[in-house]
Amino acid sequence: MIKTKPGTNLEDVQEMNRSLVIKLLRKKHICSRAELAKVSGLNTSTITNIVNDLIKWGLIVETGMIDGKKGRRSIGIKLNSDSYKVIGIRLSRKLISIALYDLDGKEYFIKQSTINKADDSLAALRKMKEMISEVLAANSSGKVLAIGVVTPGPLFRSEGRIALMTDFPGWEKINLQEELKKEYGLPVYVEHDAKAGGLAQWWFGEQHQDHGIMIYVAAGQGVGASIVIDGHVYRGTLGMAGEIGHMSIDFNGPKCECGHRGCLESYCSTSVLLKKLDKDHNSLQTVWESLRSGDPSTKAAVQQAAWYLGFGLVNVVNVFNPDRIIIGDEWAAAGDTLLESVTQVMKENVLPDVYSRLSVEVAASNKDFILMGAATIAIDNLLNQPSILYSNE
Repeated sequence: MIKTKPGTNLEDVQEMNRSLVIKLLRKKHICSRAELAKVSGLNTSTITNIVNDLIKWGLIVETGMIDGKKGRRSIGIKLNSDSYKVIGIRLSRKLISIALYDLDGKEYFIKQSTINKADDSLAALRKMKEMISEVLAANSSGKVLAIGVVTPGPLFRSEGRIALMTDFPGWEKINLQEELKKEYGLPVYVEHDAKAGGLAQWWFGEQHQDHGIMIYVAAGQGVGASIVIDGHVYRGTLGMAGEIGHMSIDFNGPKCECGHRGCLESYCSTSVLLKKLDKDHNSLQTVWESLRSGDPSTKAAVQQAAWYLGFGLVNVVNVFNPDRIIIGDEWAAAGDTLLESVTQVMKENVLPDVYSRLSVEVAASNKDFILMGAATIAIDNLLNQPSILYSNE
């Protein structure tokens, strides 16, 4: 049951209760009215009224009879997910990815395009808008209600703009939220890529988790982290929590664009790995292929970068004491080689009682959880305000 704040009016309470019911349906997919009443803490009459309203609005549908406990059968209900779509956009230093999703996270259409800092950020923004228009045109059913955008950090989330994108200057002068909202007339939600990836991992990852602290590490061209506590992303005062890529692991190290020295991402980003292997490789794909074939020099370079990442994660464990750490994004393709080096460093440098209660994993490399995270951020905001979905019918 939702606890309300003093001064909350009846309309707000109704909206919060609808949101609670819709989020439970998203999580459980199909369930009965009785089960919703039990898990939500709302009384049966309140659930009945909410469900009737949501069915009338077209937000949920009945599925027919389902089996319950003690052989009882009841009418199942589920979210009418495929009638509502969101666009997810992932902006990275070298690539723009845009996809169309429904409220269950099902992907319908994806488009990608490379970008180059030599073409400047304004040219990349124009390319992004062209791609969005193409994705909108490709939608053949349901209504697109929102756009979610994820970017490298640091990000001023409340302002909808990037504070700094290392290796690609100019984005700090663009307010992505305002630009896209003005162009398409849709709500636009901007989030740091790692934070969005963490929420998508919590919602759609193979291992279900309801409670605890999960750290999702977006380790790729930069290094960032999402701190997810009981399903909620911790963002900090300005939305910049989790910028572990700019945590120093050597105060005498190289100067970073952020002004700091010895930043973690200066040692273990995939951009740094490619520079180290540039005589033999010009893409990450060939690096991972070489790693799988057992090339000693490639393996050594990957292990060294993973060693640095491991020390960064030791600091993360000491600060947040998480249940799980999931390493995702581009580095996930390094698989066991990455995991073995990272866990060796952590095992040697984290208190044994702490390490024994910690799960360290590599995310599935066949899914782009950060792109899914862009959609997840938009979906989460829509589910917080069900009246938005109804008013767009």
